[in-house]
Amino acid sequence: MSTRFFPGYPPCEGSVIEPETVDLRPLAGRCVAVIGYGTMGRAMALNLRRSGVRVLVGARDGSPRRDLAITEGLEVSDPARAAARGDVVMLLLPDEAMAGVFARDIAPHLQPEAVLGFAHGFAVAFDQIDPGPARDCFLAAPKGQGDMLLAAHAAGGGVPGLLAVTGTSRPETWDLAAAYAKAVGCLAGGGFVTTFRQECVSDQYGEQVVLCGGVLELLKSAFAVMVEAGYGEQNAYFECIHELKLITDLVHRLGIDGMRGRISGTAAYGGLTRGPRLIGDDVRRTMVEILAEIENGTFAREFLARHDDPVAGTRALAAREAAGPLAVTGRSLLHRLHRAVGDDDAPATSPDPEPRK
Repeated sequence: MSTRFFPGYPPCEGSVIEPETVDLRPLAGRCVAVIGYGTMGRAMALNLRRSGVRVLVGARDGSPRRDLAITEGLEVSDPARAAARGDVVMLLLPDEAMAGVFARDIAPHLQPEAVLGFAHGFAVAFDQIDPGPARDCFLAAPKGQGDMLLAAHAAGGGVPGLLAVTGTSRPETWDLAAAYAKAVGCLAGGGFVTTFRQECVSDQYGEQVVLCGGVLELLKSAFAVMVEAGYGEQNAYFECIHELKLITDLVHRLGIDGMRGRISGTAAYGGLTRGPRLIGDDVRRTMVEILAEIENGTFAREFLARHDDPVAGTRALAAREAAGPLAVTGRSLLHRLHRAVGDDDAPATSPDPEPRK
């Protein structure tokens, strides 16, 4: 491994690795085996190739994603053979599949000096995988979805990233982690040093309480209240869902205070006075409970036990939601609005409830 440590080495939790201090030499001559070709696996494999890194994709026979990787000009093998050839083996599989694939196809075939890499801390943080004390292991977690990472890198940019190594890894693993993060485009704005557990818990908390849980339930409830009060479904959709992008874009670009300065006085006053009534102490207590469930492993155990349950699993729950009035109204409006501007990616008017990785 490289012995050229970036300034501030070794990094401590909370520090930032600046992209200009990192080069790709620790990856020189190495083969990176990307196991899994979902949204994140595809983005990382293509970004690595664009960065001049040798890439091998591990995907099972008969998988449409394997066919896609071949079509896109990547070298492809089955996961076991890819693991055997990889100097760096990136496990980019769904959380629920990680342990089984690792035990069956990866662990028995790893080279003695191969380094394991992850884009999410779940498998290590919640003991789904034990790399062992002699195995160097790092985390490079982009703060952006796979398609976003791919597009940003193709345009010459990237997204921020969270970086970690396991406590028993050799110190120079940090060099490799930083080089990998730069190669895939997740050092833009900095690589923020953390731990596998911190990344995993904070990621799940944000998903459940804000991004994929809290916000969506707020939208659904607001829509339902307006419709039940006699307002049209299209009006309710535009006001409660469609205009959310306006606000989130302003917050993303300017921060909360900057957003307040770009909206009307009526909107600012209404939000400042009614928002705290809506999100009060009861909601905060529930947030604390949800965080505790993530930290103590309750959520991880529940998810792994129920994710494919035909009644209470992810796909079943998503299918029921997709049949609801908000989703039906949304598909109809989005289809119309996208087609109006010639967008070939307009969503279908029928549901596709399968979650995407």
